[in-house]
Amino acid sequence: MKEMVERIVELNVSRLDALKAVDKPKIGWTSIYTPEEILYAAGFIPFRIMGNTASNTSEAGALLGNNYCSYLLNCLGEGMNGVYEFTDGIVFVDECDWRKRLHETWTHQIQPKYSFFLELPKALNPVSRDYFRMQIRRMIESLEQHFGCRITEESLREAIRLFNETRRLLQRMHDLRKQDVTSLTGSELLNIMKSSTAGMRQQYNQELSLLLSAMEAQRETKKTKPHKVLICGSYFDHDNIVDAIEQTGAKVVCMDITNGVKYFEGEVDEHRDPVEAIADYYFDKATCARMFESDIRLNHLIKLIDEYDIDSVIYFSLKFCDIYSMDYPYIQSKLSEKGTPVLLVEGECSMTNIESIRTRIHTFLETMMY
Repeated sequence: MKEMVERIVELNVSRLDALKAVDKPKIGWTSIYTPEEILYAAGFIPFRIMGNTASNTSEAGALLGNNYCSYLLNCLGEGMNGVYEFTDGIVFVDECDWRKRLHETWTHQIQPKYSFFLELPKALNPVSRDYFRMQIRRMIESLEQHFGCRITEESLREAIRLFNETRRLLQRMHDLRKQDVTSLTGSELLNIMKSSTAGMRQQYNQELSLLLSAMEAQRETKKTKPHKVLICGSYFDHDNIVDAIEQTGAKVVCMDITNGVKYFEGEVDEHRDPVEAIADYYFDKATCARMFESDIRLNHLIKLIDEYDIDSVIYFSLKFCDIYSMDYPYIQSKLSEKGTPVLLVEGECSMTNIESIRTRIHTFLETMMY
C-alpha cells in the first residue's frame, strides 16, 4: 500500500516535468473556484500553480509589496523565474484583492500567452448566481475566440463525469478517515490531495481507485480512539505542521482547506444544462472567508467537526491573509461556545518559524491529551 501512496504523491512531485512531456496544451490556475471542467472540455490540461519551487521572492515583493500573502508571492516568483513558460495560459479568480493584483502584475510583467480573470461575486443571491453564470459563459467565449477551439455540450459532460469521479474517490478516502480504519498519515493525506490538482487527472483517478480498494480490503480498526484534529483556514501546504500535530499522538483526520475538503466536496449535477451546472457548483462553494455569508462557513465547519468526531481545531492563517485573519475571531468564539478548543497558527510558506509553531502545537494538544 505504501508504494501505491508513493505513486500518487509522485504525480505532484514530478508534475512540472510530466506536464512538459505531455503533448497537449496546459493552463494553470491558482484558485479552487476555477472551473476546471471548462478548461478540460476546451482540450487543455488544467493544473494548480502552487508556488512551491520559489526560493526567492524579492523581485515579486518589489512588484507586489512584501506585506503580501506569501503563497501569491511564491506563485509570482515562479512565474518571473520562467517556471510556467511551457503553459498556454493562466486563469485567475477574483477571490481577494491580492489575487487581483497578482493578475495585473502577472499579465503586465510576465505577459503569458493567454490570461483570463474570472469575476466571482461575494454575496449568495439569485442576481449574483446569474452574474456568475454569465462570467462562465464569458470564459467559454474567451477560450473559443483565443484558441480557435469549440467547447461542446458533450465535451462538457465528459469533463463533468471525469471530475465528479475524482470527487467521489476523494470522498471515499475521507469516509475512511471518518471511520478511523486507515493507516494513512496526515502528511500522506495532504500530499494525495495535492496530487489531485497536478493535472494528470485520469492517471490520478486510476491510482487512487486502486489505493482505496486496497485500503477498504485492509481496514485497520483502532483499539483506542486517537485525539482527532481538524485543520482549517487559508492556503495550507505544510507537511511539517501536520507532522508536528501527529508527533503528539494526535491524528489529523480532516482538512477544511483548499488542499482538502474545500476542493472536492459535492458534485456537478450531470443531468442539468452543463454550463449552468458547472457555474452553480462553483458558485455554491461558499466556505471561503472572502464570501459574505459567515454563518454558512461556520455551519459547514461545525458539520465537519461533528461528522469526523473532532476533538480540537488548528486554524492556520498565512501572514498578511487578511480575509482569514479577520474571520478567525468569529470562528473561534462560536467554536468556544460549542466546546471545541481552537489554536490559531500564523505562518508563511517558507515556515521559518516552524520550531515555535511546533512548541505551541505540542503544548496545546498535550494539555488536552495527557
